[in-house]
Amino acid sequence: MKALKYTICIVAVSFGLHSCTKNFESLNTNPVGIEQIDPAYQLTKIQTGLSGDREDVWKYDLGIASPLIQHLGGAWWTRHGGMYQILEKNHWYSHWETVYARELTNLQDIINKTSADPEMVNMNAACRILRVYIFSRLTDMYGDIPYFDAVKGYPNRIYRPKYDKQEDIYQDFFKELQESVNQLNQSKEKVQGDLFYNGDVSKWKRFANSLHLRLGFRLTKVNQAEAKKQVEQALSSGVMSSNQDICMMKHMNISYRDDELRGNGRSQVFKNEPISGGFRLVRTLVDYMKNVHDPRLHIYGGTYLGDGIIGMSSNITDISKFIEPLGVAPGAMAWSQWGDYGNITDDKGNSIFVGHNLKFLQPSIYVSALDAPFFHFTYAEVEFLKAEAAARGWAGLSNSEEHFLKGIQASCEMMKFYPDAPSISQPEIDQLKIGFLPFPTDFEQRMDHIHSQMWVNFFLNGAEAYANYRRTGYPKLVHFTSVDWYTSGTGGIMPRRFFYPESEAIQNKQNLEEALARIGGQNDWLKRVWWDK
Repeated sequence: MKALKYTICIVAVSFGLHSCTKNFESLNTNPVGIEQIDPAYQLTKIQTGLSGDREDVWKYDLGIASPLIQHLGGAWWTRHGGMYQILEKNHWYSHWETVYARELTNLQDIINKTSADPEMVNMNAACRILRVYIFSRLTDMYGDIPYFDAVKGYPNRIYRPKYDKQEDIYQDFFKELQESVNQLNQSKEKVQGDLFYNGDVSKWKRFANSLHLRLGFRLTKVNQAEAKKQVEQALSSGVMSSNQDICMMKHMNISYRDDELRGNGRSQVFKNEPISGGFRLVRTLVDYMKNVHDPRLHIYGGTYLGDGIIGMSSNITDISKFIEPLGVAPGAMAWSQWGDYGNITDDKGNSIFVGHNLKFLQPSIYVSALDAPFFHFTYAEVEFLKAEAAARGWAGLSNSEEHFLKGIQASCEMMKFYPDAPSISQPEIDQLKIGFLPFPTDFEQRMDHIHSQMWVNFFLNGAEAYANYRRTGYPKLVHFTSVDWYTSGTGGIMPRRFFYPESEAIQNKQNLEEALARIGGQNDWLKRVWWDK
């Protein structure tokens, strides 16, 4: 009987296997699924993710880069950048693990799918430009990174990409940007799914050339001749010429949910807990702006009473008009800066008490709105870089003062993009400009003016402010040593790079070790990237 049972089972299985292999392909195809994702949908997802991912921007920017550059402080996690401490090491490599797996993988897929389609040349070119933009932020943060072989596990089966030298990566950036600009074609299909420029090819060209300009200046400390060459090439190709060319993500008024990236990620962090989650503007920024009568200060920050969510809770009172703007000390916690402000008087003659924790500027109702835009690249930055080019005598530019003042004008005017923000009057802008006149003739004094204003312009874009500071040394920041009972984790030396992910030591050990050997053998945050030598 056992033999008979086994025979019946074998026959039944054999028959079943034969049945399963018949029409195998049709049986294993999902009739309601999709075989290929629409590149337009992928591009939209990429663009929203770059500034809409609450967890990512909280870790690498609001907790590290912005405190490093003394824009933000006061919150528990700003100790990473504000005090040069390691509370959770994975915060230092969250951006790496996010964009390689998501944005860069999707971009490479679009590039692969559109490379042979003559009607999709604009989509292909725009994604190549965006790829340079994302990789430039990665290499500026980490140094040598996987680049040429990156995100090629499928279809090229490269699972352990080598770490390329930053110098080689930058040269490819310039090639990619130039080729992409030449590839963009007004007569072909516009870039679908594009939230930055609505498919406008001419604006993508100006963005690419402006990015080329930024990256060209990155080389001034290591190779001035090459920097000059790249800067002049970018300027001759046509950069941004007005605030209409700004590359920004116009977010929507949507609160955070898993994988919901349409709301502004930074604003989602500020609104995650009462009193802006402890985030405050740092005294370095506040005092600099206050001393030059900068009208952007009350767009960036506000003073609020009430234990609630700014812009959402009914118990919040804006007292910004009745109290002097104050910033928290670099590296300090908002709640640890003891000393109540005391009583103030509002416009109705009421006396209002302001305690120690609420006396400091919080991110304002304007910049913390869920539908606040994120500025990836501004026309103001272009004018400030032109001011530096003129100071160096590059590209036939000579009037550094003119471009510097244009940068201030553009930066003030772009505040109108923040929802419900009050307009800045021309007399207010003119008063700010007058504070920098007469414009200095000394090169270093010019650089101080130019890049201190660049630093102000980069508020809430900590990663770029951090990169520009490492290149120029401006503004002259006093590095953190101690405050209250907290001390620096580095003896007062500012970190110069982010940590490589610890997972790389397991998954890509040989290539990681080769990269580490080029910076002394250790995953050291005090070592400088190539262009920061």
